[in-house]
Amino acid sequence: MGDRTTAFPILKNSVILQIMEEVEIPLTESELLEPSRCKERIREVFARLLLLCWGMRSEACLSCIPARLTPTNNNTTNSSANSGSNYNVCHSPHYNQLYETALPEIKFFSLLSKLMTICGNPDFGFKDLQAPTTKRLKRQLSAVINFLKFKEDMGCLVEQGQEEREELFAAMDEVTLQNAALESELSTAKQLNQSKLLERDQAMAECKEMEADIAQQNRKQASIRQETYILKKNANELKDQIANLSISLRELQATERQLSKEVVESPDRIKFQLGEAQRQLDHVKRTIGEKEMERKVVQLKLQNGMKVEGDIRRVMHVMEEMDGRVQEYEMVGEDLEDVQR
Repeated sequence: MGDRTTAFPILKNSVILQIMEEVEIPLTESELLEPSRCKERIREVFARLLLLCWGMRSEACLSCIPARLTPTNNNTTNSSANSGSNYNVCHSPHYNQLYETALPEIKFFSLLSKLMTICGNPDFGFKDLQAPTTKRLKRQLSAVINFLKFKEDMGCLVEQGQEEREELFAAMDEVTLQNAALESELSTAKQLNQSKLLERDQAMAECKEMEADIAQQNRKQASIRQETYILKKNANELKDQIANLSISLRELQATERQLSKEVVESPDRIKFQLGEAQRQLDHVKRTIGEKEMERKVVQLKLQNGMKVEGDIRRVMHVMEEMDGRVQEYEMVGEDLEDVQR
């Protein structure tokens, strides 16, 4: 395998040994300079680097290191060779031990090769395990150390990102709760708005009915005022007539007293005159009584008219209060519409 330019620096021996000591992976300078003499130690170093980089359990990582094949005795070998049976060869203890050793070897090499590719050293091969060299070992260890440094530097960013992620999720949960609370408030506001709208509609209907009643009462009041004016005029006329009749009555009474003092020459004529005067007096009295009754009727109508006028004023006051409530309902409806928007 030829050398090529790497994306990571090739570290010095002292730096490599120092960092390996910091990560608690034992490695001596002699092992670094002559790796071909201690292949098992180099394999163990690679296994511990896998454990450190992949975060694997130590048992799982060390189980990837294949055990050495144990030599089989001559009797077993000779009996397998002499049998000539494929079944006996494939199921001999020698081949079972071979499978048990090859599978962990393949798994170990696959993980280690993948790690070297990630670290920027893709030309890692079986030869680096079977016959490691100082130059390639330094290059491979430098690649892994560079990856570990990068992983350590990125760890802070990962932790920061996780903290920010937790904060964002907490903020999202808070916003979700606020949204649920606002939706509940909005639903309550909508129900309240609906009830207020129903109340406003009822108030508007009542206002229309009251406006119709007020219009009818206004018409009645106008007619009552007209009748009151006419009745007042008639009452005044009746008062004048009663005053005139009272004057006439007094004059007749004075005439009667005057005639009673005079000498009566013709009693029949005097009686006739007295009868006429008495009839006139009775007529005046009846007229006065009728006019008095008419005056009382007019007075009663005036009182009723004043009572109706007071009722109309109270209805007008109630209408003003209803207008104020309608304006309040409209303001509440506008506020609810603003909240919904």
